[in-house]
Amino acid sequence: MATNQLATRPMEGTTPLYITIGSGMASGFGVGAKGRNLDTAVKQGLLVPSGVILLDELWRQALINNVITIEDGAITCADPKAFYVALNLPAFPAKATVAVRSAFNVEDTPNLSMAGHFASITGVDPTKPDALIGALCDVWASSLEYDDIRRDVLVMEMVDAKHAGVAFTETNYEDDYVNYVEGTAEALVSGEVEGDIAEIRKLRLFEKGDLEEGPGREDATFLDRLQALLRRTRDVFGDANWDIEWADDGVICWLVQVRPITAGTRRNELFTIANHKEILPQLPSRYMVSVIESVAADLYDWYRGFDSSLPKHRPFIEVFKGRPYINLSLMTETVRALGLPTSLVTDSIGGEEGVKERFRPMRAISKLPNLAQFGLSQLNAVSSAEGTGKEITRRTHNLGETFNEVNETMQWTYATLVREMFNLTQAMSLPTAQLRRSNKLTQMAAASRSISTQMFDDLLPLREYVKDKPALLETLQNGTLPEDGEFRRQWGLYMAKYGHRGIYESDVARSRYRENPAPLLASLATETRIAAPHIAAEDTLGRVGKQVRRLIEAREQLRHDAMRGFERIRTKLLELADVAVERGQLPDRDSIWMLSLEEISLIDVDWNPEPGFWEGRRQEIETLAAYDMPDLLRRNDDPEQYNADIDPDVQRLSGMSLVAGEVSGKAWVLQEPSVDLPDGFEPENTVLVARSVDSGWIPTFMKVAAVVVETGGDLSHGSIILRELGVPSVTNVKTATRVFAEGDDIRVDGASGNVYK
Repeated sequence: MATNQLATRPMEGTTPLYITIGSGMASGFGVGAKGRNLDTAVKQGLLVPSGVILLDELWRQALINNVITIEDGAITCADPKAFYVALNLPAFPAKATVAVRSAFNVEDTPNLSMAGHFASITGVDPTKPDALIGALCDVWASSLEYDDIRRDVLVMEMVDAKHAGVAFTETNYEDDYVNYVEGTAEALVSGEVEGDIAEIRKLRLFEKGDLEEGPGREDATFLDRLQALLRRTRDVFGDANWDIEWADDGVICWLVQVRPITAGTRRNELFTIANHKEILPQLPSRYMVSVIESVAADLYDWYRGFDSSLPKHRPFIEVFKGRPYINLSLMTETVRALGLPTSLVTDSIGGEEGVKERFRPMRAISKLPNLAQFGLSQLNAVSSAEGTGKEITRRTHNLGETFNEVNETMQWTYATLVREMFNLTQAMSLPTAQLRRSNKLTQMAAASRSISTQMFDDLLPLREYVKDKPALLETLQNGTLPEDGEFRRQWGLYMAKYGHRGIYESDVARSRYRENPAPLLASLATETRIAAPHIAAEDTLGRVGKQVRRLIEAREQLRHDAMRGFERIRTKLLELADVAVERGQLPDRDSIWMLSLEEISLIDVDWNPEPGFWEGRRQEIETLAAYDMPDLLRRNDDPEQYNADIDPDVQRLSGMSLVAGEVSGKAWVLQEPSVDLPDGFEPENTVLVARSVDSGWIPTFMKVAAVVVETGGDLSHGSIILRELGVPSVTNVKTATRVFAEGDDIRVDGASGNVYK
């Protein structure tokens, strides 16, 4: 019989029919990556279930000697028992079952995994020839559509798994991504069940995991053991992108397979609107969102300039329902990669931490060269900001004569401004935290007068001039510029200095005070609750306080200078829009802000939207505006849940103290700045409750006794201004605009950061 021909070939011949996993021989026989990686893993001390690799030589001999036959896409063996005896496999433990799995050389390559493409047969009794040889034939048969490949096959003992699954360890992430089920993972890897998701901290060589830090192995979870296995796997195979199958029996976490990741994960990352919520309206213009989105990669490259090992291809900004959200997971992982605490991010820009990480000195030491570069950049932050302000002024004086030219300058200006803001914010984050811990932050603010706060101070002479002039006050209350010569002279000086600023001025679509001065004019007609500035003596600040003050003043001055550039860009875009209106390409000049960068550039080449385009776009914007978007969301969240009701029985919300002071009054809930108090409200008993605030809210601050802000950090523009003005205030008060309704009686305790109904 042909079967006997195979049986008579000695296993000790020049070419064996199988090798033991861990023999170190897989590479020498040309075994594909799937079997070769497991062979290497065992050789290097990783725990892999026992097994053998049936070599391609076995396939070729079985086929040549007619031990197996191929017919209609199936492979059969006439005498499985004789074939089984001829193989003479080593014995598996009693009552063990095995998995018979493909290990063909077209699998698990750097560019193609072919996961699930070929057969894997689990639960096979290795003592039964029909079962084992039948499984082997089925695995071989799954490869028949391929010619000229190696057909190595794995036969591995199956783990009596309590938990099993797949883990992705990726260089772009600080956490390993785990998908797991109870029991074995066949249904998971085949896609029959979703399984559970976990993210576990990726360990560096010198770091201890939760397993080592715990009281003992018996108290460790399977995720603790998996965390240690993943670190050891990276030790052996290198810090690269690995797809790892594993099984945990309650005592040992076994490595079942390791292969390169050919398509990275798209994780359910955490995003925050914190920084954008402060500087942009509730629904920014389509134009501005497209500008921000277009430069997102350039913005994160500022960090990569100091450490090229930081993630390359993760989105820094994503747009959800027309709003640009910052990837908070990426930001916190950036500081984690440097060994720094994640609170540095959230304390600076507001929002919440996804994964909270403490300072890790060993990791920081390993990153000393990178941190030194950060430090050097921050030492020069003030002079760099001054130079950037001048460069923005220079670049925005000559904008060209096409939409495309202006768009390119807009992108450059925004990206340059934000990168410089990164530098200043990073420079002040640590010393600001130090001032807060020592309770000296308020004192430092009292000694500061940034350009944004001077916008308020410089209104005081105008306020003094009109306070005893009823006719002027009546005109101002209507938001109208009086004819009074002296007032106009002083107003002209003020506009020359601040006319380019405005409400939500970081959206170039929003008008500037020069175009729409009504809010500022109306604010002059009402007595302000904010006292004249009391500047603390500089010699009381200390070195850290002086350092923070210089940085804050430089940052606000940079924003002031950049807004001049924004105004020039806005003016030029509207000039070009007027021409497009004359040509019939736009219905009106302001419709330009309803278009994206790409759409606006098409106007240069005589683009004319299809009939119904503008009505459809307006309806789309109206729909987006109706969403009550949260400060914090995950990529996979259902947007329709964002209008869920807030518990009406909430009696207290907590946030971050900005300025001490206890104020009781009526809640004035605003989405945008206003100077028109509701009927029955008086400045001395009005508490402003807002999503976020910046310099555009200064006229509103004059009308209230206290301020409650949903989103903001120590270093946000609005927080700086409120501290410098000395208005009792609390920031980072989640859901405040939804919990408190207009007219609610509330009490603000600025010292503790609590707000009570």
